[in-house]
Amino acid sequence: MMTQSSSFVDGRIPVSLLTGFLGSGKTTLLNTWLRDPAMADAAVIVNEFGEVGIDHELIASSNDNTIELSTGCLCCTVRGDLVETLRELHVKRERGEIPRFSRVLVETTGLADPVPVIQALITFPVARAYVLGRVITVVDAVNGGYTLDAHSEAMRQVVVADELVLSKNDLVDGSALAEQVRRLNPGAGLTLSRTDAPPPATLLEGINIYDPSTRPAAVVEWLKADRYGGAYQHEALADGHVHHDVSRHSHDIGSFCLSYSEPLHWEHVCAWLDALVLAHGDQLLRVKGIINVVGRERPIVVQAVQRLFHPPAELSDWPQGAIGSRIVFITRGLSREFVAEVFDTLRQRQPIHS
Repeated sequence: MMTQSSSFVDGRIPVSLLTGFLGSGKTTLLNTWLRDPAMADAAVIVNEFGEVGIDHELIASSNDNTIELSTGCLCCTVRGDLVETLRELHVKRERGEIPRFSRVLVETTGLADPVPVIQALITFPVARAYVLGRVITVVDAVNGGYTLDAHSEAMRQVVVADELVLSKNDLVDGSALAEQVRRLNPGAGLTLSRTDAPPPATLLEGINIYDPSTRPAAVVEWLKADRYGGAYQHEALADGHVHHDVSRHSHDIGSFCLSYSEPLHWEHVCAWLDALVLAHGDQLLRVKGIINVVGRERPIVVQAVQRLFHPPAELSDWPQGAIGSRIVFITRGLSREFVAEVFDTLRQRQPIHS
């Protein structure tokens, strides 16, 4: 449920998520990153060492479910559930029992639906110590087209990603698949990867909108609203026109951006998003936006995965020339028109008198 906005919480540790379907090349990528000195201050959480296949020469010492790697990176298995594992890591870090890592990378199994994992990362008590970083999804250029058509988990892995890595481009021409995943998730970055030249760990260093030092212009890059087929410009509560510019994809996945030039009442925004979550939570694959709120000089950032919203936060300032609300939706079976109509209806039924 949406709540009143809060200030930034300093000192939280960013957690990135590495996901991808079976055979996508995720293990190769992870092992490459574990060798990178840039990962020396990271903790890596995996589901099972046997599945991930961490190279033995990387292992310096092992203690219980924690493995120290020769690069200084810390690696551990999920014991029980992810929330408990993160809690244990934080406690051991504060007690000095393990190195003071400054970021975390969580690797999922190939068959995992990433949505519950992301939800765990934005839910208290995890959100008190950690903040959701980047979601990176590896897609196999050889079998990715079939996988996306046959497995809903693979589709979800793509649509919730901040960065897409199209692997094995040295084996096949991945241009058609690249276009397919761009349509599914226009806002994600896309990196073409070769078996002999995977992308470096710097791919993890994306924009952290919850970092107070993040430049306002970077927030525009995080949202990438201009990639969603043209923003839906809605200047009045009811203009009498029906708009038909909905992006449609396989499995009825759609992505679009709603844009509002006038400041919005926070009560209306909360009621709108709460109504969508309560009635259609499973169909809201991802929501992220920058809101121009009545009575506030600075923008409010919101993001959600299905039924869970990250606590909203006030950004440091507006990007130059970018004042206005823009909300990106990636949905399954919810049209642009329907989502906008829900907001209009609520605003008409719940007028706010100053």
